[in-house]
Amino acid sequence: MRILVTGSAGMLGSALVPELLAAGHSVVATDIDLSDPCPWGPDGPTLEHLDVRSPDDIAAVIAWVGPDFIAHLAAETSLEVCELASDDAMLTNAVGTKYVALAARRLGLPFAYISTAGVFDGRKDGFYDEFDAANPINVYGASKLYGEHLVERIVPEHYIVRAGWMVGGGPRQDHKFVSLMLQQLDAGAQQLRAVADKLGTPTYTRDFARCFSQLIVSGSYGLYHMTGTGGGSRYDVAAEILRVLGRQDVELLAVGSEYFAEDYFAPRPASELMRNRMLDLQGMNTMRPWQEALEDYLRTYYADRIQRVGALLDD
Repeated sequence: MRILVTGSAGMLGSALVPELLAAGHSVVATDIDLSDPCPWGPDGPTLEHLDVRSPDDIAAVIAWVGPDFIAHLAAETSLEVCELASDDAMLTNAVGTKYVALAARRLGLPFAYISTAGVFDGRKDGFYDEFDAANPINVYGASKLYGEHLVERIVPEHYIVRAGWMVGGGPRQDHKFVSLMLQQLDAGAQQLRAVADKLGTPTYTRDFARCFSQLIVSGSYGLYHMTGTGGGSRYDVAAEILRVLGRQDVELLAVGSEYFAEDYFAPRPASELMRNRMLDLQGMNTMRPWQEALEDYLRTYYADRIQRVGALLDD
């Protein structure tokens, strides 16, 4: 297929675009931010500009591309930005999604929308699946859920795919939890603090991209969860990072969410644990346990740190 991807410059896009190309598709990668024109490296396409908040932009790009399929990744994903500027969040995540979905419907194109575990309120014991009712507790979750509703109503042939806590991107694209931990270690920290009172499902972008690439050619439209299997807290993720790096010299302290409340003030669900039930039921779940995927990520992108740490410990 000839696939138009919005929001390609982010962590997920940097994994998804190469995976779609490897699967034999032709990909036109777009984003509002062109500061890194080839986030996947020189072998991939050059980013093209697309602001999904502009119907004129969307019409012009679609007329030029002539896609067979649209993968809609573009979103404002910062919970704090969404809380502070709710209109902007709704414009990007809900109205922008509406504009792209309408363009897909006019041309009769299948459409994939990336959503989030943040649509749940976190009160359930155990793992959320696709049959559980969504009830977001922050602006980000509400804006993404409204985007889901719009896609359901506008595009008959759609995939709505909810991701968990994203892991990936490497040194160029990773600005999330794993990168924050590594930055502290690189700065010489001998003590790390990580939140232990919130649960989620870490999701490696490369695993997501592979599973997503298989899903969109299946023709089995609908709502899906697509996360790493299992679950844990940020504390558990940090502990796994230290284990893989061999950093027995670093102390890890469990803290409550209030410890970081000044910087991360947006309300967050106590649990964003998700199970890929629809993928499981249809024999399409290729997502690995999150610990295995995280180790793969660290050994792929940060092998130099593992080797250097090993040498230091030997000394």
